[in-house]
Amino acid sequence: MLDARGPEIDVDQPDADALQAGGVRARLGSGDGRLPIRDGSRRGDRGGPARLHQLSSVTARLFDADGHDRQVDLEAADVAKLGDRQLLWVDVDGRDDDAKLAGVAERLGLPEAELRRFSTEVGRAQLARTGSSPHDARALEPHEDESPRLVRREIDLVATRNVVLTVHDGPVLALQRFIDSLDGETRLGALDAADLLSSLVDEVIVGYFQLAEMIERDIDDLDRRALHARHADDVLGAIVSVRRRIGLIRRTLAPHREALATLSRPEMRVEETVGQPWPGLLDRLEGAIAAIDGLRDSLLGTYDIHMGRVSQRANDVMKILTLLSAVLLPAVVLAGIMGMNFATPFFDDTTNFYFVVISMGVLAGA
Repeated sequence: MLDARGPEIDVDQPDADALQAGGVRARLGSGDGRLPIRDGSRRGDRGGPARLHQLSSVTARLFDADGHDRQVDLEAADVAKLGDRQLLWVDVDGRDDDAKLAGVAERLGLPEAELRRFSTEVGRAQLARTGSSPHDARALEPHEDESPRLVRREIDLVATRNVVLTVHDGPVLALQRFIDSLDGETRLGALDAADLLSSLVDEVIVGYFQLAEMIERDIDDLDRRALHARHADDVLGAIVSVRRRIGLIRRTLAPHREALATLSRPEMRVEETVGQPWPGLLDRLEGAIAAIDGLRDSLLGTYDIHMGRVSQRANDVMKILTLLSAVLLPAVVLAGIMGMNFATPFFDDTTNFYFVVISMGVLAGA
């Protein structure tokens, strides 16, 4: 089982109801191993399947290469009878419900101990290999909440034979984008579980590229603010805020390098039941890291523009002060001389006061 764990950063808040299961229920057929659809209001001869745990906020999507892609009821599905051209994706929204995780583990045939660790967040991307589930990964997606404040959201991804499981808290943009990209019938059922897991992880990386584009637009706005900044506009504070966001994204993204590097190791090629994850994920990750690093260089350019404008304003002030000094210095010198405490006949005539004032004006305008 491949278990990928890590945060996702999204910049929008999708509708949480978009991830909820529909009103259909599935049961296993007797001959071809497919999961036929039946109406959720009907019950079988024995009153419907036994419910081990009540599952809520759990979505099961069946990709059938020889049939129809559809949502199914995990409580009524026999996962052991999935065909080779069928792939089941189970999405669990809410990692703090132990009973819900236990119910999912029972239906997917996974040891409960392996899913119990999903109930806590570790804040770091990981990849593990266990006997029952060869691929087990944790990815991290940055998420911008209503504040707006950039926080990290963890996504657990587990791949076993014909099954991919995702566990998270709240709506995740990466998963929602993948769902929105599904148009009509697909051939995803012909893929291995590791292929679907790779697609989901790649969608998380796409979120980092989109976030980099958004921050790049913010930096362009900062450039314009720095060029036309007023005294009340705190451009430097905005630069520091963007720099903190970039630092958080970089610290969130970098641990994925260690986790995804494991996918290119030789032992990953021997996972016949699950398949080999896409080795190109590491190249995609390096591209995302390079995009985030490029934001730092762009932000340094914004800081240079800001400091250049500050220096220009300081020079303008110095020009004005220099001009005033050059204009008023002769008059100041004359006033200082005339204000010396010496008794001379010149001060006896009051008309000389106007002569001195006129002389100051002439010297200032000269």
